[in-house]
Amino acid sequence: MTYVGNVKSLMGWGVRGWVEIVEMILEICQKGSLKTHIMYMSNLNSKQIAQYLDFLKSRGLVATQRGSHEKRPVFKTTERGMQYIEAYKQLERLFKA
Repeated sequence: MTYVGNVKSLMGWGVRGWVEIVEMILEICQKGSLKTHIMYMSNLNSKQIAQYLDFLKSRGLVATQRGSHEKRPVFKTTERGMQYIEAYKQLERLFKA
């Protein structure tokens, strides 16, 4: 997967770019989410969501947890991921002004 976005897609000017998708996934994972929930909420297929989650985990933006009764991992936004969300929202406010 290439992680270079098209500037025109930034902040909703057409097809979603990876910057928006990353922010959406991090928002979904704030309280902890299963992979299938993230996939449906972000409107990505299983291959795409696996690539994004691997990328986010490798950068320390999400972490996996397992509940006591849960066999599948739960993805949760880390503090670093929360910083990404805040930076994204600041940029969004700048472009809307």
